[in-house]
Parts: sequence; C-alpha cells; structure tokens
Amino acid sequence: MKAHIQILSTGTVDCPASIAIHFDSQRYLINCGEGTQRLGLQSRFRLIKIKTMLFTRTHWDCMGGAPGLLLTLADGGGNRTMLLGGENLTHALISTRFFVYRPYTNVDTYEFSKDRNTYKDDLVRITAVQAYPENFVRAEPYEWPEESVYHKATPPRRPSTQEASTSPMELENVVSRNDTAASEAATAGSKRNSDELQSAPLVAESDPEDPQEIRKKILRSMFTGSTPNQPLTAKKPKRNPCAETQTSTVENSAETAALTDVDLIAARNVAEANNPTRFSRLPRTSPDPTAISYIFQAPDYAGKFNPQAAMALNVPKGKSFSELVKGNPVLSESGETVYPHQVISGARPGRVVMIIDCPTVDYISSLVNAKEFERYQDLESTSDTAADKLKAEFIVHLGGHAILSHPKYKAWMERFGPETEHVVAHEDYCSQKLIWRSQSRSSYKLSALDPTIFPVPYYNNTPGHDLAKDLSGLPIKANVAESLLSYSLEPTVGWDRSEVVEPLQTLVDPEDFEEESPGEMKQFLKDYYGLAEKAKEDIAKDLALCPEVFPGMDISLTTLGTGSSHPSKYRNVSATLLDMNNDGTFFLDIGEGTYGQMFRQFGGYERSADQKDSVDDRLKRLKGIFISHLHADHHLGTVTIIDRWNKLRKPDSEPLYLIAPFAFDTFLRDLSDVFDFGYKNVQFIHCDDVISRHGNFHSRKQRSQSRLEKLLKSSGLSDLATVEVIHCKWAYGISLTHMDGWKVVYSGDTRPCNNLVDAGQGATVLLHEATFEDDKKHLAVVKKHSTTQEAIMVGEGMEARHTLLTHFSQRYPKIPQIDSENKATVIGVCFDQMTVRLGQIAQLPKFLPALQVLFSDEAEEGDDGEEIEYLQQGME
Repeated sequence: MKAHIQILSTGTVDCPASIAIHFDSQRYLINCGEGTQRLGLQSRFRLIKIKTMLFTRTHWDCMGGAPGLLLTLADGGGNRTMLLGGENLTHALISTRFFVYRPYTNVDTYEFSKDRNTYKDDLVRITAVQAYPENFVRAEPYEWPEESVYHKATPPRRPSTQEASTSPMELENVVSRNDTAASEAATAGSKRNSDELQSAPLVAESDPEDPQEIRKKILRSMFTGSTPNQPLTAKKPKRNPCAETQTSTVENSAETAALTDVDLIAARNVAEANNPTRFSRLPRTSPDPTAISYIFQAPDYAGKFNPQAAMALNVPKGKSFSELVKGNPVLSESGETVYPHQVISGARPGRVVMIIDCPTVDYISSLVNAKEFERYQDLESTSDTAADKLKAEFIVHLGGHAILSHPKYKAWMERFGPETEHVVAHEDYCSQKLIWRSQSRSSYKLSALDPTIFPVPYYNNTPGHDLAKDLSGLPIKANVAESLLSYSLEPTVGWDRSEVVEPLQTLVDPEDFEEESPGEMKQFLKDYYGLAEKAKEDIAKDLALCPEVFPGMDISLTTLGTGSSHPSKYRNVSATLLDMNNDGTFFLDIGEGTYGQMFRQFGGYERSADQKDSVDDRLKRLKGIFISHLHADHHLGTVTIIDRWNKLRKPDSEPLYLIAPFAFDTFLRDLSDVFDFGYKNVQFIHCDDVISRHGNFHSRKQRSQSRLEKLLKSSGLSDLATVEVIHCKWAYGISLTHMDGWKVVYSGDTRPCNNLVDAGQGATVLLHEATFEDDKKHLAVVKKHSTTQEAIMVGEGMEARHTLLTHFSQRYPKIPQIDSENKATVIGVCFDQMTVRLGQIAQLPKFLPALQVLFSDEAEEGDDGEEIEYLQQGME
C-alpha cells in the first residue's frame, strides 16, 4: 500500500488551506473552501477520486467549495461521498437544498461530538479533537424580525397559462410558503445536467421531536442514490423542423418557449413538490464555534512475509501462507504450531498525521490541554504509559502568526519531539502568490492592449511573517506549506517536491518562446503585440477626431467571472461588479471565488488610509446585490462577499440590499443559524416584488416599496426593475437606470427574450450571456441559453448603445468566435479581470484582430487539451 499527504492550497485569499491524504483506492480532503475545485483543475489534482471530506470548522471558509464539488463528483460518476465534521454540518449542507440536488448519488454526514469523537473505515482511524474558545456562551438562534419575512406574507407563485386570469392576491391565499419555495427550487439546481431536475423519492416528515433526524431525511431527499434515467410520464412534443430557421430574433416569453426535456422534468417536479420533505423548514440551531483537529492513523503495517522462513519450518504453501499473512497461527506438516512473528518481520503501527486548526488565541488553552494528543507527545517519558506512545510523523498547522508565536502553543508543539515534521499553511506565512497561473498569464498578455482595462493581477510573493523567526529556538522541524508539496507515509517516509508549484517570479510564460531559440518570441505573439500597438494607435486617432460624450461614461463594469457552469483555468463562474463611483457598487451575480477575483483585481487589502485602490474600498461602497437565479454557478460566492462587507461596515452604515429569488433568502437565513456572516444586516427584496412585465410593474411591488426606495436613494438610481427571462423557474434579468441618464441591463441566463428587450430599451450597455457559439444553437435551445449571435440581436432589438458578451461555455476557455461587423450595437467580449468604463466599450472592437491572433490555433498548440475534454463532459 502506498500513502502520502499533500498540501493542495496553502491558504491564499483565492482559496483557503486544504489538504489531501492519498491512498491507493481513495483520497480524503480536509477542508474545501471556495476555489478548491478550480485549484484542482489548475494543478491537475484529481479531485474526482475524493470519497471523504472532512471539515475542521462548520464555517463557509472551510466548506464554501463543497456544494459545487459535490455536484462535480456526482456528475463524474461518484456514487457515494462521506462528509465528516462538527455539529451543524448536516444543517449547513441541507441549507443548500434549493440548488444542490443529485438523485443518482449518495451523500452522508457524520458529526463529531464530545461523546463521539472517532471514525474508522477500511483505510484510516480518525480521532477528532474538539477545541473551544475561552468563556464562550452559546447564543440562542437569531429571531428574524417580522418585516424580514414580509410580515409572514407569502410570495407569489408564477401563474400558469390557465391561471392568467386569476389575480395575484387570490393566488397568495392558496399558496403556502413551503409550496412556493419548492416551486422555486424544483428546477433550480446546478445546471450541469438536466437529470438533476428529476424528482427524488420523497419521504414523509420526521418526528418533530428529533431535529437531527429531520435534517437527515432532508439530506437523503437531496441525494437519493436512485437511477438517473427514470422514464418520463409525459411525451415530448415533436418540434417544427423549420422552427430554428425562422427569422424571428426573440421568443415571446417564458410561457411560449419550446418545450424540452428540462420543461417536462420541471413540470413533474413542481407537481411532486407538494410533498415537502426536501423543502421543509429546517429545525432551528445556533452557531457552534468548535474547531476540530484531526488525528489520522493509517492501517498497521503487517510486515513482510518471508516464504523461505515458512518453508524452513515445514509450513505447506497455499492457504497456510495466507493465514500467516492475516496474522493467524498455523500447523506445520510436522504438526508444530507456527506463529506469524516467526515468518513476518518489520510489523509496526500505522503512521500518524495530524491537521491542527486553532482559529484564534482563545482556542489555545482548550487545544493544548486535550488529552487525545498525549499519546504522541513526550516520547522520551519513562512513565507507565510510555509503551503506548506513538510518534506523530507529520503535522499540518492551520493557525496564523498570533497562534504560532504564542508561548503556550510553541511549548505544546515542542512536546511532539524533534523528529516530527511540522508544516504551516496560513496566509500569514504563505505569500499571496498567484495560483490561477493560466488566467494571470493571459491577463498579462491582454494588458498590452490597455492596462487600465486589463490590469495585471495583484500578487505578493513575500509573506507577511517569518516562520523561522516565530519558531526560533524550538528544536523542531518546521516548514512553510507549498502548493502540491507531498510527504510520503507508506511504504517509506520522506518529502516529495516533484509536483510543487513555485511562485511565479514573472508573468512572462516560458512557452511563449521558441525551444530552439530561448530568447526568440513565437511568431503569433510578435503578430499579436504588433496588432495591439495598431489598435491603440487607431483608438487614439478616433478619440482625437470624434470623442464620444454620453451619460455614464465614467461608470465601470468589472467582469470578475465570465464562464458558465463551473470554474476553469481561464474563466471563473459568473460575477460582475458595477462601480457607480460616488454612488457605490452593485453586484450582478456572485459566483464561487468572486472575493478572490476582487482581491487580485483591486490591489489586495487596504494597507493605508490614503490607498486609492483596494478590495476593501469596493466592499465598503457596496449598495446592492442581484442574484439572477438559483443555479449554483451564479451565487456561491455571496456568503463570503456579505461576510467581508459586514466586517468592514460601521455600526451606523446603511444596510446592504439583496435582490434575488425568494428561496435564496431562505438559504441564507438557514445558513445564518450555522455561523453569523452578517445577513441580519442585509435587506432582502424578492425579484417578483420589483418585476416589470412589458413596462408595467407587478402590483405586488408595494410589499418591498420602502426598501426599494431606500436602495434607489442611496445608489443614485431612478429605477430598478427585474424581468422574467427564459431559462429555469425563477430566472430573472435586471434593468438599472440612474438619475444621470445611463442604463445598465443584465440578462442573467436566458434564451432571447422579449421581456428583456422591452425593459432594456435604450440601454447604455447590455451585459448578455453568450454561452454557445452559433454552430451550437441546438444546445442553446435545449439548455435555454443564447448563442453569441442571438445575444447581439437582443442588443440590437433594445437599441442598446453597447452589448457586452459574457457567460461563455467552458468549451471556449479563451475566446468565442463572433461576428461584430456592421452591427447596430457596439460589441465587446468580456474576460475575467476586465474593468471597462462605459466610455471605453467602443474601443473593444478595435482589439478583436489582436485577440483572434492571441487565441489562434497556433497559440493553442502548446495547451493541454485535458481541461477542455474534462469540461466538455459537463452540461451547461
């Protein structure tokens, strides 16, 4: 058996620390923060082999990447995943029930407690050591004020065609809140596979006296392990073969969209959603601050069987040999008993590794006094328990400078002895190096076009603290973690640096130069840089001859994530930040990893009061968030953004406003029971309360009128309206109109849609999804997305001054093919980490010739096709 422990993430702002333990047949992942899945893809770490995930704390920092990874594991063929952690782990996981659902896999949880602190499977024995902060008193669940749930009013259910004549107020009287949440969520899971929309076998409600059993049944309704391809009860209608060749550029509405498998499954799910198991309200709980450290012990090494010694003792070959290997005595041919130790040498206990999580100094006393560690400390002791002592081979510390420099913690570390290897994985000691190497090098090349639009991402290869200085004088072996650094555990021990990812000292890519002539740049790059210079010269001439002037020229859009479905090396999932200068900032979707993207784009943390650019500045000015729908790739970064905003806000600060489908509010309130990320300081507005249908606001707008008016006033907006779009249930676009006269429209995910065209008339800029290239229109229709040409036609239909294309399929990791000639709207292609003022968008078409060369077939020759092949297995 072979085994080793490996550092996946060292703990950067892009991706919190995570560690993997490898055995021949499976892997264990310890912590899975936002960005873990993307890092696995960037570093070619095969996350698909993970069968067990462990979390040191039930906190989004430790588990924010788990929902997306569970979906990927299920779609990759994984049939069972076990999650281990502290109290509230199950609650945290099922809070995602509205958008995480895979009926063809099993997911189970195991929560450690004071009375249950061990876990064992075929490969490891795990001991969970629980530490608590000093003087902590657990609070009661937060009581949400009445107005936070609209005075217990029920949100409207989207009327069917038959119900069109029924008034919204009449509908409200017959629809329960649980039914509404179920209807919203029935088609709202991650969009990688339409099978995800299939209904799980639903289970009756649990005994209300057993909250944990209720949670477990909800979990089983999310991951049922049923066969993925159950027959549909309804027949799919035949399509008109001419329908896709008609000249109409938009589809009338969500009600008139062509029926697909997705529609039929969704319709069945809505009907079955009356059984409320999956969508039941969760039993209340409150945050548990427990930090868990893990002690892993590999299987005991049975030693090496010596067949010559066995034969010398007249042991017959075959079954007797097998019994000795299993540890059982046997009889020799002469009738004498032969014991395993006579023919097996080198037997020893399995090696021990530890993951130590001490979040703050308040946990140190509880941690260092834990009796579970005593077996592995003071190995030179001559006490009665000395014979039971075991060496800890390898220890990973997740604490920062305040922990590692604390005298009590240092003394505790020393007790493990001089032979134990210690590694520290924390951003205090591990530099803020660039981990998205492919994207960063791409941004560096793009900066040649315009460094204000394509800035070089911020990084710092110098750590904030020196580990050697903090641990000086301790007779221990200690190293700073490095990404993909490994330590072998079986059959021998030792370091393995063969996969270590060194910090980028320069963004210049060595593969950009000819192998035969190391100093000679490849021809396609010479052509690119030449075309980039020509584009800048043409732009300068245009600005000198005919400078544009229109409202909102200095307003900027930063596309932090421009990919669909799941993150890739070149594109993160959906997120765009609208910066209205003195009127604040506004998010249009927040996919997983968005905060890390902001950190790189805006110069890192605020390090001084006079610093002009920082991620903190953008968050302090944050006024609103719009979440277009419940597919996971559009919102899994929201919790981190709210948490960071809340930590920066002052007590008298204005609230943050969240505009989203109703079930998203339920998700965030359920998650707030697990840890406090500041959601009580957020004002929620249901998308249906500010919806515009053909220019007329829905009559239910009054319910959120007060909040909407405050948001408009604080952000300088004169109007804000959502629109129904054609994608899944409860999918919306949004139109934002400012008092200064500019207008920004965002499509979310949709087919071409008249609702959006009507609401967006005269837009200054339309940000529209363009998931597929034009030759994949059949996929766009089935999956309810748009092609690049369809997105452009929507922009022309609403007479938008500019149309920006985003949300590209990961089939096109760099740039899609587009035709921007002779269009009635100026076309721009979005990239991750692109910040463009509205007055600069007209320059983007000038860059297209250079971009086509930069991302040409020649440029792709050196790229590894493994990523594209892997991504094409998914379903947008």
